[in-house]
Amino acid sequence: MTDWDHLLATALVGTGRRPFRLDQLTIEGADRVEAATAEAAVLSAAALAAGYRRAGWIPPAWRGTPPRPADPDERPECTAAATQLLELLLARRVEGSAERLAAHWFAAARDSGRRPPFRLLPDLLRFGTANPDERAVVKEVLGPRGAWLAGHNPSWHWATRPRDVAGRFATGTRAERLALLGELRATDPAAARALVEDTWAKEPAALRAALLDTLHIGLSKDDEPLLERALDDRAASVRAAAAALLDSLPASARARRMAERARALWQRDATFDLPGEPDEAARRDGITDTREPGQGRATSWLIQLLAATPLSTWDTRQIGKADKAVLTGWTRAALRQRDQEWLVALARHQPTPELVAALTPEAAADVLSREQKVDTRFGHLLAAAPGPWAARFSEELVDRLWAAKKDDVLRLASGALAEHLHPATLGSVEAWLTSLAPTRKVAHRALRGVAHALTIRATILQEFS
Repeated sequence: MTDWDHLLATALVGTGRRPFRLDQLTIEGADRVEAATAEAAVLSAAALAAGYRRAGWIPPAWRGTPPRPADPDERPECTAAATQLLELLLARRVEGSAERLAAHWFAAARDSGRRPPFRLLPDLLRFGTANPDERAVVKEVLGPRGAWLAGHNPSWHWATRPRDVAGRFATGTRAERLALLGELRATDPAAARALVEDTWAKEPAALRAALLDTLHIGLSKDDEPLLERALDDRAASVRAAAAALLDSLPASARARRMAERARALWQRDATFDLPGEPDEAARRDGITDTREPGQGRATSWLIQLLAATPLSTWDTRQIGKADKAVLTGWTRAALRQRDQEWLVALARHQPTPELVAALTPEAAADVLSREQKVDTRFGHLLAAAPGPWAARFSEELVDRLWAAKKDDVLRLASGALAEHLHPATLGSVEAWLTSLAPTRKVAHRALRGVAHALTIRATILQEFS
């Protein structure tokens, strides 16, 4: 029996039934402990023995295989100033959208071929975990050591290559399976599609529809056979999900079938006959009785047909002659097919935030430059425009907003200005801010945020140039 066992036995039954003396212990120094009573002696001995046990603990021998170290990262480390700025952004100790400014930092580091300090890799992984929209750019700067580190924490799985995919897909929860499928679609669309096909017949309808929805990541003609099969599914939600994805594949067989139906209705100068009751084949292809706001059944069927027809069937020169229903169908088709020629033509004819957001930064700048008024509508368009914006357009935009003195427009667009204005406009923005009357508090607040963001973005560019 060890000294510790002896102490435990005495403590359990009491010193009255089990006498205890300090000189019974073999621990060095026990004989020098002073205790007035037997109970005090037990407590003193326990304190001494506990420290002795902790100090004398020997870890078990390692019998496993040491983990493989991370591959070397040959990229040079960023500057000390860039590191300090990144720490401020990750700690959110800056005004404005720290997440988007951090994304600018990551993009600049990626483009320059530099890396963050290794000590900040856990912070980057935590940032990516908390901000799913920024994960792609975070992964681009993590490097091999960051990916290695992520492999040792399940909550950082998004930064690693999916492992044991089949097993995790078979046993995971609904949310875990969908997340895994989305990750795999980004790197290996065919493997992800194979997982869906392997379990398709056994999945409930709601999950089949959700699984199909993940195929929008990396969607291609290779997915068409599965989507055609899903058009015959017994569940309406699955058929709708398949039809929505096929709308984005203008070269598919379904798109050709829709084009045949739409061409049969074409008259001239962007006018169409209204379709009759959809037959069984049309309903299989996704034509439903869902009504468009303010439209009848036949007009709603026409809009659905046009939205699913390849835009190559028509000519953009007909846009100016089209009525509201035809424009609605063509606009949906352009957004789903991501056809830049049609998106530009439609946005020039009748710009909406949704159309402007789908344009390239250059095309969006062109559309915005054509707008005559600086009003709330312009503010919504500006807020939706993608970036970055060229220096010339940025300077012209600042001058235009400055002259307009529309604080509501500035408030609507301040986020886009902070993120997309060229850093060369910083001086103009600061001069604009200085010129504001004290009563224009909304404008003061918005412009301070824009100027602060431009200062940080300019510093980022300087440190990675």
